[in-house]
Amino acid sequence: MKDKIDINDPLLQQEMIEADPEADFFELPPPPPDDRDYQAKILLGERGVNVKHQKMSGDKDGQPTGPLFLIFALELRLIDPGQPWDDAPLFDNATSIVMRSSGTSLLHAILRAVGVPAMGRMTLAELRDHALGVFASEPVCLVSGKWEAQIEDPPGSKNYRAVKKGMKNFPLIDPAHPELGHYPYAEVFDPVTKQNTGEMARAQFRVNKYFR
Repeated sequence: MKDKIDINDPLLQQEMIEADPEADFFELPPPPPDDRDYQAKILLGERGVNVKHQKMSGDKDGQPTGPLFLIFALELRLIDPGQPWDDAPLFDNATSIVMRSSGTSLLHAILRAVGVPAMGRMTLAELRDHALGVFASEPVCLVSGKWEAQIEDPPGSKNYRAVKKGMKNFPLIDPAHPELGHYPYAEVFDPVTKQNTGEMARAQFRVNKYFR
């Protein structure tokens, strides 16, 4: 049954709504400062988990043919009561691709950080089920990250270029009052001509480490 209520229903006379008439609906909360660590709750994001082939040299027609890997779309919620970024969502993608430099994957590292590590040897199906169970419990760990402003370059390509990284490289809101923090926007310059394009790119907090 559809939830259909008459626009003139007397119930509307009883329902109150409170909102700040001066607030900017389109202005996002500022990214959290990147000069400290945060507790974060980790959830499975809307895109869930997918499986793909790794890219290999010699792939034809742009179709990857390498080993399969898992990719988990994660949503993080920072825990910082009283701050505007408390419970604001952050997003990350964690894959099961094992890096030669570390001998592990980001997915394994996150599972270890929340205290429920995966076994050293598992099938992808077993790893998938283990990780799904862990993220369903909304585990908490510590995270650190950096401000990063990006633009899509060229527009519509889904290729992104970093414009500026690191909170301290962004301008102060008021140089006379550094305690007010940094302005989360960066000017965009053409990579070839070095000319200012007139665009502004907004900083996001990008997690670069998960730990206990």
